[in-house]
Parts: sequence; structure tokens; C-alpha cells
Amino acid sequence: MAVAALHSSNPPRFYDAPVSGGTAGAEKATLTFMVGAAADDPVFPLLKEILSFMGTAVNPCGGPSLGLAAKLSNNYLSGMIALATAEAMNLGMRCGLDPNVLSNCFATSSGSSWVNSTVNPVPGVCPDAVTSRDYQGGFKAGYFSFSYSALL
Repeated sequence: MAVAALHSSNPPRFYDAPVSGGTAGAEKATLTFMVGAAADDPVFPLLKEILSFMGTAVNPCGGPSLGLAAKLSNNYLSGMIALATAEAMNLGMRCGLDPNVLSNCFATSSGSSWVNSTVNPVPGVCPDAVTSRDYQGGFKAGYFSFSYSALL
């Protein structure tokens, strides 16, 4: 924003385009892009064409820096869902439920979420989750801390 303001008569074109999907999404070219551009920006079709080689969703978020705002908001929501999933799994397991049975119940109920079905915090529930791979790889807690700080 500051760079654009310095060049108000002929601003440079800068588009923020943070992603969601992690390393797995990058490897599979299934990333979600949150682009700091309006849908009617004349450059957006070109941006969408280029970014589509790396992802399956390219979302115009409205203007400069709004892609980042969408990404930080998404990280916040994902973090809250991860915490809620962990707490709900803990509650059910303490009541005697098998974690796989509980996760399956969530998956077909109102508690369904990407977190539960893809990166469930209980080891063994989701074979590809970091919790099932001795915590190797994955989204680091420090990124959540950054996202929360940046939102404030």
C-alpha cells in the first residue's frame, strides 16, 4: 500500500497472492490463491490464468493487501477449528469413544471440517496427518502466532 501511495500518478502493479494448501497442495497443484485484486481488474484474467497452473481456486479479494487479509483470516479460522477439533476429540475419547469412530461421526455431521478429515490432531485417525507421522512436516504453530499478531 505504501509503495502504491508513493506513486499515485503512475502506480506500479503489485498483486499479493498468498496461498492455502501447504506443501501437499503445491505438490498436487491444488493450492487456493487469495489475490489482492478486484474481480473486474483488467489484469486479473491473466493472473488467474498463470496461478491456475499451481492451484484449483483463484479468488479475487478486492484490492491491494486484501489477499493477505483473506489469508490471515483463513489461518485464524483454521486455527480455531483445529483447537475445537482437538478439544472435541479429547472429550469424546475421555467418554470412551474410539477416536476413529468419533472422527467418522464428525465427518458426516455438523462438526464436519477439513481439519477433522485431513489433519485430525489424534495420531492414527488421518494417516497422512503430521500427528500420524511423528509430527514431521505440516503447518507450524509459529505460523498461527504470526497470523494472530498480524491481524491485530
